[in-house]
Parts: sequence; structure tokens; C-alpha cells
Amino acid sequence: MRKMVIFGYSKTGREIAKLLKEEELNLTIIDENPMLVAEANEDGFFGRYSSFKDDKIFSEVGIGKDVEVLFCVSDVDSMNLFVTLSARNMDPNIKILTKIVQKEDEKKMLLAGANRTISPYEVGAIKAYRIIQKPKVSRVLDQLSRLKSKISITEIEIPKNSSLDGVYLKDAQIVKESNLIFLGILDVELGEKFIFFSKGINHKLDGGDILIAIGNKKDIRAFEKKIWQ
Repeated sequence: MRKMVIFGYSKTGREIAKLLKEEELNLTIIDENPMLVAEANEDGFFGRYSSFKDDKIFSEVGIGKDVEVLFCVSDVDSMNLFVTLSARNMDPNIKILTKIVQKEDEKKMLLAGANRTISPYEVGAIKAYRIIQKPKVSRVLDQLSRLKSKISITEIEIPKNSSLDGVYLKDAQIVKESNLIFLGILDVELGEKFIFFSKGINHKLDGGDILIAIGNKKDIRAFEKKIWQ
């Protein structure tokens, strides 16, 4: 029996679940909102609660073992990004379909590990359903997964007295010109609190802060050298 997981019982999540209901599937729905978990159970699905920050939930539902397809369809972009990154790190072969709110978020999600993105403005649930049902599409997704092996997720510490030390994010030209996708920063002054750049905060960069980025290894090395120029 095919095993699938839906993270986020959003409108898109509910539509996908209904489309899959008639199939012979082992389907688990996970959400951080207890009320939405209750709704999933009332709708006849197996719903589970998770804060999304608990890594145990991924292995408990079978990611990295026998989950074939994962839908990341929360209404919160940063949640989808976190789940996509975590699941891809655990399983290089799982098919991940991730919801995007804006078209410009597509590249970020693909680099994070999504095989395909789902836009709620493009009849997302039906599109997602067709993707997992078509063998030809599955082969394409497998090829995309192998291509992404060249992509790395890395931590780049900002050195003291470097060109980024004391600079605000909006003014950091080398960040804008880089081929990397920057997910966020671990701020030392804030107790290493992780701040997603997608929130639009014009954050001040300081020596010792750690940038989280994804991209080609060659581009990562080039960026690290450029910090000192």
C-alpha cells in the first residue's frame, strides 16, 4: 500500500486529501493546529498534531523509510520550507510537492529539495494529484532528484571586520548578486535565533552571525571568498 503524508490541512491540503480518499493509500495528515487535526479526523483521515519543529515526527510517520510522497501545503511559507528541507535531508528519494504562495518562491523551494511546486492559483490539488498518478511524471521527478545532488545546504559564518560585518541586509550587495538562495540567519546577539529572510526583515548582519544558504558548491566557495574582498 502506497504511503503518503500531507503536512498542513490547509484548503489545498483538504482538496488533495479528498482526491486521494478513493485510492488505496496509507495517508497521514499532520498539522500544528489542533483544530485542523480534529477536522482531518472528522473528515475520515488519520490526523496527527506536530509543531513542525519536532524532528521525531518525520521518522515516526515513516519519512526516510517507506513514505513515497510528501505534500508540504501549509499556509505558512516558512513551515513548508522547513519541512521540505528536513524531509529531503532524511530521504533523497522521496517525492516532495511543496506549496508556494508567490511565483518567485518556486526556485527557493526547488533548491530546498522539492521535486515540484504547487500553486493554489493553478488548481494546485488537481495538479498535484495528476503528478503522483502519472508514471512518466514520476520518472521526470526522479531525474530532478538526481540533479539536485549537486546542490548543497551550508552554513556561512560572517567573519569579524569582513565586508558583511555591520551591514544591513538590504545594503548587502554581494548577497543580492550571489547565485545562492539565502534562507535566513542565526543571530548570535539574539541567542542564535533563526530568522527567515522571507519575512522581509531588514536585518543587521554582524560578525559571528551564520547565514544559511543553498546552492552549487562552486558558488558557495565563490561567495565565501568574496566576503573578504
